[in-house]
Amino acid sequence: MKIKFLLIFFSVISLLSSGLWGCGSLTREEKDIYTITERDTTYQHFVRNSPVNQNQGTVFPSSREVLSERNSIQRDSTITRYYPDFIRMGVFESIGTIGGNANYGIGTGLFGVFIDQNTSASSRGGSGKIFNGGIYRLGIGEWRLRWFRDAKNWTIGTSIYEALLPDARSEKYLMSTFPIYIRKRYYLREEIPYIAITPAFGFGWFPSQYINLSGSIDVGSIGGLNLRAYIGYAVGYNGSWTPQIANNDYTKKEQTVNFPYIGIGMSMLDFLNRVPETYVEWKDHEHSSWQIGWLGGSLLTSNAQYSSLSDSSKTFIKGFDVEVARTNVVLPILNNSLYAGTSLFKLIVVGDNNWTTSVLPIRVGYWTTILQDELTATPFLEIGYYPNYYFNLGGEFNLRISDMLDVGLKGGFISGEADKFEIFKSDSKTFNYSKFYFGISFRIIDRIFFPKELRYNRKDLPKQPKRYE
Repeated sequence: MKIKFLLIFFSVISLLSSGLWGCGSLTREEKDIYTITERDTTYQHFVRNSPVNQNQGTVFPSSREVLSERNSIQRDSTITRYYPDFIRMGVFESIGTIGGNANYGIGTGLFGVFIDQNTSASSRGGSGKIFNGGIYRLGIGEWRLRWFRDAKNWTIGTSIYEALLPDARSEKYLMSTFPIYIRKRYYLREEIPYIAITPAFGFGWFPSQYINLSGSIDVGSIGGLNLRAYIGYAVGYNGSWTPQIANNDYTKKEQTVNFPYIGIGMSMLDFLNRVPETYVEWKDHEHSSWQIGWLGGSLLTSNAQYSSLSDSSKTFIKGFDVEVARTNVVLPILNNSLYAGTSLFKLIVVGDNNWTTSVLPIRVGYWTTILQDELTATPFLEIGYYPNYYFNLGGEFNLRISDMLDVGLKGGFISGEADKFEIFKSDSKTFNYSKFYFGISFRIIDRIFFPKELRYNRKDLPKQPKRYE
């Protein structure tokens, strides 16, 4: 049941983020309307002999007549151009923070996603944790804010959901739907990957009311991946009617919350445009990845004796895998075919008690294009290290059905340990396994890029217009 809960949770992340992308403005259309005029002049020559042109020994002169006719045709022509209409659009951001009460540390770990396994089951945390709390955002969007006579790099933004957790005490959680943030970016590097210093002011309004002042050093975006270091201060209020208080077993009183924090965070499927890039057509944008996808899954068969889906050993389908937020970033060596990648979360099940989970596994591979715009292949090596260790050597064939859908075949060998993490334990045992597997995969909202689309291979990209700085 807990595995199903996690799958549902990450599916909801994708759906909520899709909703924000649909509500916000992602693409701006500009139409150039032309009147095309075609003019054509036709000349006709006629030679008319004299009526008395007879053979009388004398040649009579001939008369020549020229008729000219001019035609003019006009028609309208419309060219539509598509531009990005956002500064930042992202699915998920998490930050592991140092702050709050050290006696109630959550132990969120680096980036806020490596939760301490020893205290994860405790609702009040414990002491001795480096990262006491965390900050989490789902469905992030920012658009240009044209303040101070169009001063550079001001944005206004929001997210579907934001949670500021100073420590493990739930009555201290500050949470809001669609908080408002104003940011100003100072770019230290204006080429991919960008480096910027970003002060921000934000406030949440429901169910918590709070103000969050922060500053960050941002590195990214490349393939939707970003790293950030934060420093900030949050102050807020939780009324007795808020979910944090109404469902609390320790207190039913309203709470005033304030805490300073520092933290290290990352975000995935989080894309950033500088202002000049919003005046470059989508077709001319620079790409740095072979693959970027939201959600993928596979049906697998393996040499496991029993299926995870049935008690029968004769069942052909022995397991499945689920992957959220995949990114494979190009390494500009060996003809740009090598890549390094990761995923926000991955679950692999190849048989009964033969399964493993991982947060941010490390993947390296070699990307090959078999058919342009259609078929690719990639051998890869993937290593998971938290909460379970596994070693996965395999290969994939990917067929692009559209920009939003891919299907493929995959196979390989996986060896690992199942279930160090308490919430996944089966009969309080830890299983080590090594299995061969083969399966068919499906990926939705998944984009595969081809060599001609990579920025390393393109010499025809237009320069960003300076007048829009």
